[in-house]
Amino acid sequence: MMRANQKQRRGAAPNLARFFTKQLLLFMALAFLIVVVDFFLYALIAYRESNEHYNDGTPVTTVRAVDAALSRDEGGAWIFAPKGLETLAEQDAWALLVDGDGNVAWSHGVPTEVPRVFTPNDIAMAAHYADLAGYPTFFWNRDDGLLVVGFPKGEYWHESLTFPTSTITNLPLYVLLIFSVDLAILFVMYVVSRRRTQNAVGPIAEALDALSEGRAAELHLKGDLRDIGQQITETSGIIEQKDAARANWIRGISHDIRTPLSMILGYADAIASSEATSDEARASAQVIRAQGLKIKDLVTDLNTASKLDYDLQPLHLERVHLPRLLRTVVAGHVNSGLDELHPLELDVAEDAAEAVVLGDERLLTRAVENAIANARVHNETGCTVAVSLHVADGHALVRVADDGAGATPEELAALEARLARARTARSAAGSYGEEHGLGLVLVDRIARVHDGALKLESKPNYGFTVELSLPLV
Repeated sequence: MMRANQKQRRGAAPNLARFFTKQLLLFMALAFLIVVVDFFLYALIAYRESNEHYNDGTPVTTVRAVDAALSRDEGGAWIFAPKGLETLAEQDAWALLVDGDGNVAWSHGVPTEVPRVFTPNDIAMAAHYADLAGYPTFFWNRDDGLLVVGFPKGEYWHESLTFPTSTITNLPLYVLLIFSVDLAILFVMYVVSRRRTQNAVGPIAEALDALSEGRAAELHLKGDLRDIGQQITETSGIIEQKDAARANWIRGISHDIRTPLSMILGYADAIASSEATSDEARASAQVIRAQGLKIKDLVTDLNTASKLDYDLQPLHLERVHLPRLLRTVVAGHVNSGLDELHPLELDVAEDAAEAVVLGDERLLTRAVENAIANARVHNETGCTVAVSLHVADGHALVRVADDGAGATPEELAALEARLARARTARSAAGSYGEEHGLGLVLVDRIARVHDGALKLESKPNYGFTVELSLPLV
């Protein structure tokens, strides 16, 4: 578990940087999407404009309609079909026909300011600029002359553009070059932004890891993240002060309880062992002593949990011979002779006779004692408690099973949910007060600091089993 936590902490900064990288990639994808959408919008607008101005009713179609409607009869008179009249009326346009001598041979609705005689130069200039007397004009060559169709002033804008053939030929290459340069710029932005993001969020991720582990965090960031660094530093100071106050409070309360509790236990022992004590008083003294021992265990659990929470009790790792440890714990309970309702049994499998783990013997002893105490507390009418040791898959399995009332599936699920909450909480001591007290929460935490695990099994009326799994050495 400790090694897993270290790997998780090492991966926190890259994960945070990866998050910001994804945001940057999302931004770039959106920028690219905007370009694509703009292209399709351009195509859509071009299609709309083409339909509206370059199909029916456009200058080209109008000129062609007028040309088709204009003809001469056998006598040489000009005939202008109704279709041509309708087309010019729809566009508010006018038309004239210039013969080979430059004279207007035919006209319809021509403004007065438009000349009636044209020189070749006038025709050339009007055709080049598409303008005649300020009117946008369009030309169509016929066998009998030059057809000129004019539109209202300001209706059309004309621009004459001339490009070399090589420019038009190379246009796709130029577009590809521009697109490639844009992609290169986006890639450079991505690389630079990713590096800056990693450099910026790395210290923040480490500081947050430190806070989650109860260690002090101090950040001195620059630029836009300076305020965040100051807030994390201030938060670290506040958390450190609260943790220190809490740890001091638990130690102080524990110290204050020990002295009167020792006196209570001492007087209870004296009353229970006195020959002058009546049977009723002796039974009451035994109850007082039993409840006093529960309080003593609770105080010990609170102290142990507090020290584990705030790293006040570093692990004193050594090679622990589990069979010897279990025999010591069981012998201590049996020799006390104070709990006849909960007899203890010990079974060490042959393959576990030399089982050794690397751990803190004092904490492991506490874990086994808490598992035994859990069986006694929840079976006040009595039960047999069997302590066993087995080996499987490179782990030592310490099982404390009773044949008492057990727990319903709902109760077992609630207990496992509470243990899961305690694993994500920073403080095990803060978990006290829920059902089943602090005992199993502390057993679970002790197992995890030894890279082990806790497993619970139970059925109603078939007892309750606590299994502690520890890696062998």
